[in-house]
Amino acid sequence: MVFPRLHTIGRRGLSLLLSVLAVCLLSSCSGHDLPGARQAFYQGNYQLALEELGQEEPEGKDAVLFLMERGTVYQAAGLYEQSSMDFIEAGDIIDQLETYSVSEGVGSWVVNDTVYSFEGAPFEQTLLHSMTALNHLAGGNWEDGGVEARRIIHSLRPDERGEEYPDDPFSRYLAAFILEMTGDSSNAEMQYGLVNELLPDISIDAQGHISAAGLDKGMAGGSQADRELVCFILLGHSPTAREMRGRFDSSFYMPGIQIYAGNKYLGDAVILTSISRLAISTWKLEAPARIAKMAARIAAKEALARSVEDQDALLGALTRIVLIGMLEGPDLRRWETLPRWLAVARIPYSGELSGLEVHLPGTVPERGQVIQVSRPLVKRGNVLFSFVRDLPGFNAELPPAASATLK
Repeated sequence: MVFPRLHTIGRRGLSLLLSVLAVCLLSSCSGHDLPGARQAFYQGNYQLALEELGQEEPEGKDAVLFLMERGTVYQAAGLYEQSSMDFIEAGDIIDQLETYSVSEGVGSWVVNDTVYSFEGAPFEQTLLHSMTALNHLAGGNWEDGGVEARRIIHSLRPDERGEEYPDDPFSRYLAAFILEMTGDSSNAEMQYGLVNELLPDISIDAQGHISAAGLDKGMAGGSQADRELVCFILLGHSPTAREMRGRFDSSFYMPGIQIYAGNKYLGDAVILTSISRLAISTWKLEAPARIAKMAARIAAKEALARSVEDQDALLGALTRIVLIGMLEGPDLRRWETLPRWLAVARIPYSGELSGLEVHLPGTVPERGQVIQVSRPLVKRGNVLFSFVRDLPGFNAELPPAASATLK
């Protein structure tokens, strides 16, 4: 048994230990209001989201999660450099956590798996590099984007992510696009080929051009089109803990996505990845080991409670209430400010584009949404890059005063 023997700590010592464990659990998230920050984030109140998270340097077992969430807030506010700094620091901490911690392993038997330092699921670790890459491209930093592209590819290797875990076509496509734009055409073609294999209902050629049933590439410029728009589109809310635990995927209705320039229709986008499905698939894969460990832990806690109960009924009841009633539960920490769908549009056009509109038709016309995009718009050769998220103010130019306040 992993618990200390009763006679080694005594009645008063055990009572004190139970009290400390309960207080530690109840106060573990007191440093910042993560639910409040997430709510403010989805409402477009990025200043409030940052206030709820706090600006102190992250430390402790939730440091990676804190940096993921704060980096997403910075990105939504258009502060790409600050966002990248948080994402990169989160990745560095994950690298340091690869060495197994004996103390955390023992603690997980006494409390639950939340005593482990949060590292994120394999798909979250890949998306950490994808979100960083989008930041770099938004600032026209293609060289650093190339670094993240290679990190994306490395994270998606079967021996790195785990062969049983799902792949991420969107992140592979993003990596391929960056490699293409930075002159590594052979590796770009290889990655486009892998994306094509992952998506049987979509055809992607060696140059990244996309064909799918019902996909209209548009007639922008017709045969005279000499430029190309490549726009990465992030939509919706990441699944909640309830959806993951219930294995319920509400993303069965994937929105249509149309790209316009003013009143001119340019073409459609196609969804490559459902983060909801990645999250639920990961939860299902880990369920057997998680349930087995929880059952063994509860049995050990119950055995300890009974041994205490034999000598002191009241203290035995307290032991059971604290160790099982208060401290027992699954680790539900995850990066919840991620979107739900990840899409890309690759469309030929001619002339100049000073802005875009992303139309998301609803099931009825009056429920549709139009996203005005004025940033980022980054040219490289004959390609115009942008990325979009359906959050308030995400793609609008921020007034200087607002930018200074958020920094």
